[in-house]
Amino acid sequence: MVKIQKILVNIDLTTSAVKAVEWGKTLASLSNAELILFYDMEEVKSVGDYANLFAFPVEVDLEEKTKEKVKKALERYLKDFEGKFKYEFFCCGKDNLSKYIQENNVDLAILSEKYMSAVSKISCPVLITK
Repeated sequence: MVKIQKILVNIDLTTSAVKAVEWGKTLASLSNAELILFYDMEEVKSVGDYANLFAFPVEVDLEEKTKEKVKKALERYLKDFEGKFKYEFFCCGKDNLSKYIQENNVDLAILSEKYMSAVSKISCPVLITK
């Protein structure tokens, strides 16, 4: 039998992400695994970069507000989950995602279809949600 101790789930606040969280919760409960909910901060970083480039005003605490918004949006989906979970926020990119998975010994990744092109670089099994 395969031992699953860590499950990484992409949470980008889409319908696909909600399905991914449900899959992640179910599989984590069945295997007593830790659920790692990751949000790709690439778009937030891009907003800041473009704002600086064109001298547009941007909130100083945009990253922190985004993190809180994501956590708040997922509260209702996690309230019935009794297992261990944590949030991770980082700029993804294919290489960063595969590096994170390898360095943190993730056993299963549940990702939205936008990460399909990264699957070949990921060192664990991947479940793609639509």
